[in-house]
Amino acid sequence: MNMILITHLFVEEGKRLRRIAVQDIRYLKAAGDYTVVYVDKGEFISSSGIGCIEQKLDPSRFMRVHRSFIVNLEYIHACHRDIGRLYLMMDDGQKIGVGKRYMHQIKSLIL
Repeated sequence: MNMILITHLFVEEGKRLRRIAVQDIRYLKAAGDYTVVYVDKGEFISSSGIGCIEQKLDPSRFMRVHRSFIVNLEYIHACHRDIGRLYLMMDDGQKIGVGKRYMHQIKSLIL
């Protein structure tokens, strides 16, 4: 099966769809059957589920770190441990907890 990775995504903005570049996505958060897409200038809603979007994103750039979160590796500022959990600090100040199921992926990034 040939995978086609997307470079742009259409998100809802009022009654119209707005095109955003995938490289501008900081992180995505699951919200029921929808996904909230966070970019530098705000957030948008996608009517696609997070799992559907994940399959279309470049795995060398985006990583699933929790069942509700996918992060763009370019926007991770730091990570820290707190009471047995690992948190990613995004460059906009957002703190995202890493799920136990996804810990091995994060550890693969640590030298």
